[in-house]
Amino acid sequence: MRNAIVLVIVLVVAGFAVKQGSTAYKTYSDLGDRVEHQLDFVDDSTTGAVTQEIIHDAAQMGVTLRPHDVHIVYEDTAQRTVAQQVVGNRLGTQFTNKRISISVHYTAHILGLPFNQNITRSKIKQVGAPRAPVKTEERQLLDPTGASALPGLQ
Repeated sequence: MRNAIVLVIVLVVAGFAVKQGSTAYKTYSDLGDRVEHQLDFVDDSTTGAVTQEIIHDAAQMGVTLRPHDVHIVYEDTAQRTVAQQVVGNRLGTQFTNKRISISVHYTAHILGLPFNQNITRSKIKQVGAPRAPVKTEERQLLDPTGASALPGLQ
C-alpha cells in the first residue's frame, strides 16, 4: 500500500512537471514568433514602441518583462544577401542594409525552479539601393540616336 501511494505521488509530480514544461515551451515558441513578427517594424525611431509591444505580447502570455529585458539592435551592416550580390555585381548597385536584432530575456519556472530563457531573432533589412550612374554604352542601348528616352538621364 505504501508503494502505491509513493507511486501515485511521483506520477502526479511528474505529470505536473510535464504540464509546466510544455506550457513553458509553448510560451517560448509563441513569444519567439511575436519577436520575429516585430522585426519588420523596427527602424531608427520605433525601437521604444516595439519594446512596449513585445512587453505587451509577453504579458498576454503570462510572462513579465521589463524594458531592460528587451534589447533591440538597429545598425548598419555590410552583409549582403545572395540576390543582392548577384544584382549588385551585374548592375553596379550599392545596397544599404541594416541588421536588426531583438533579444528577450526572461525566467520560466518549472516546479518552482527558475530556468533562464533567451529569445534572439535577427534579420537583414534593405533600406536603400541607389542606382549607379548610367554609362554611355547603356545610354546608347536605350536610344541608338544618342537622345535619352528616359527623362533625367542626360
